[in-house]
Amino acid sequence: MPSIQNSPSTYLARRFTVVAQLIAAILIGSSVVKTTTQNAAQEPAHGEAVERLMITNAMVIYGNGRPPFGPVDIVVEDGLITRVGTWTTGSARIPDAVIDATGKYVMPGIINTHMHWHEWRVPSIPQSIQYERNLYLAAGVTTVREVGGNFRKSKIWQAESAANAIVSPRILVYARPELGTNRTPEEIRIGVRQAKLDGADGLKIGGLDRDQLEALLGEAHIQGLRTAAHIGVEETTAADYIELGVGSIEHFYGIGEVAIDGIQDFPADMNYSDETHRFAYAGELFAQADPEGLRKIVESMIAHNVGWSPTLSIYEASRDVVRAQNLPWYRDYLHPSMEEFWRPAPDHHGSYFAGWTSSNEAAWRRNYRIWMDTLNHFGRRGGLITTGDDAGYIYSLYGFGLIRELELHEEAGFHPLEVLKHATVNGARMLGLSDKLGRVRVGYLADLLVVNGNPLENLRLLNPYGTSVNVDGRSVHGGGIEWTIKDGVPYHVPTLMDEVQQMVDDARSSNWHNVTSGHS
Repeated sequence: MPSIQNSPSTYLARRFTVVAQLIAAILIGSSVVKTTTQNAAQEPAHGEAVERLMITNAMVIYGNGRPPFGPVDIVVEDGLITRVGTWTTGSARIPDAVIDATGKYVMPGIINTHMHWHEWRVPSIPQSIQYERNLYLAAGVTTVREVGGNFRKSKIWQAESAANAIVSPRILVYARPELGTNRTPEEIRIGVRQAKLDGADGLKIGGLDRDQLEALLGEAHIQGLRTAAHIGVEETTAADYIELGVGSIEHFYGIGEVAIDGIQDFPADMNYSDETHRFAYAGELFAQADPEGLRKIVESMIAHNVGWSPTLSIYEASRDVVRAQNLPWYRDYLHPSMEEFWRPAPDHHGSYFAGWTSSNEAAWRRNYRIWMDTLNHFGRRGGLITTGDDAGYIYSLYGFGLIRELELHEEAGFHPLEVLKHATVNGARMLGLSDKLGRVRVGYLADLLVVNGNPLENLRLLNPYGTSVNVDGRSVHGGGIEWTIKDGVPYHVPTLMDEVQQMVDDARSSNWHNVTSGHS
C-alpha cells in the first residue's frame, strides 16, 4: 500500500509513547502556579468511541473562510467539541486518548451534498457497501446527502450510522417521491406527503412539466421538505425551479438552457436515450448560451436563495478520458465490479465513451471554462456553493472524486480557504445543519479531520492516496488524512485504506477464479 503517513517505526513509536505534557495554570491571588502532569494516554483505537479525546498542537482551519490559527488543543467529549484553545487541567479530567497533531492541520469534516450508495455495480461481481463507506471516510467525508438511492436500505443505514453501529459517514436521505401512474398533480402531492411520512430528509426531483413541478414543490414546502433538482432537458428549466422555490440545483442542467435564444441546437438525429448523444451534446450547452443570460440566471438563484452543487468532478472524464482511465490509485483501490461497470456499455449509466472523439473533449473543455466562470460569478455575488462528487460513474471513484471536486473549485477561481468553506460551512447550511456541523467550534459535533500537512498549500494532500511532498529538499510520498473523526469516533485512515485494498485484492482473486473457471 502506498505510504500516506510517517514511517511505520515512527508511527508505532508515537503510538506507544507518552504523547503529551498537560499543563495546568491555576491563579492564586496575583501569582500563577504552574504544574505539569505526565499522562500515558495513547492514541485512540481505530473506530472505537472515546469518552474524552484531545488533539494537541493543531493548526486549525475553522471552516468559514478565516485564516488558520494555532497551534491549539482541541478537546472532544461525548462526541462534541468542548474546547478549542490551550488545554489547562483546572477541574477537567485527563483525556482518555490523545492525538498529537504537531505539524498537522485540523479542519471540519467534509460534507458531500450529492452522492449515491451502490451495493454493487455489476451483479456478477459483488461489491460490499463497506468499500464505499471506507473510501468516503478516508477522503474526510463525515456527512453525505444521498440523492435518490434505495430508500428502505438507506434509512436503515442512516439509523445505524447515527448510532455509530457501522463505520460510515452520517447520512441524509433525499427520496425520489412516487409520482403516480399518470403523474397528475394530485398523485404527485400524495407522493410527497408519503415521502414525508416515510421519514425522508428531502426530495430528489427532476424531469417534470410545469404543472407537475408546481404541485411537487408546493407540497414539499407545506411538508417542510428540502429539495435538490437534477433538471435535465425538459419543458422546465432552472428559471421554473427557481421561481417555484427549489432548494438546490445539481450539476449544470437547466441553467444553460435559460440563457439560450430558443432551444439548444440539437441535430435532427438526436436521441436523448443514447447516452453518447446525451453527454456529447451536453458538452456544447454553455457554448451556445448567452454570457449575459448566464449571469442573470445565477443572480436569480442568489435572489431566491437557491444553492448550487455543481459536481464538477463527475464529468471531467468527458474532457480527457485517457487521464480518467489511468489514475494511479486505481492500481490498488479500484474494485473489479466498478472497473467492469465503467467499460463502455449502453446499459451502464455514464459508460458512454465508445466512439468518444477529440472533438467531444475539446467541446467539453470549452464547456468547463464557461461553466467555471459562471460558477465563479455565482460565488462572488454571494451564491451558496457546495461540494458533491456523484461518484461511481464516469471513472470517478468514491471519495477520490470528492477531493478532485475541491481541486476543480480552485481551478474555477476560488481560494483554497473558499473551497474548504464550500465543503464544510456551505454544505452544512444547504442541509439545514449549520448549527451543528461545518466548523471547528465549541458545542458543534466533533466531525474533524487531522491532515498530514497543510491542505491550503495543496488540496491534493486530502487525497487518500496521498501525493508528492517536499521533505528536506527531497520529493517523497506523503500527505493524506491521518484521522477522520465523526461524532467523536476516530477512524484511522491508513487502516481504512488497508481494508479497502484487502477488499479489492479479495475481489480480484475471486473474479480471476470465476473467469478461469468459466463462471463469468
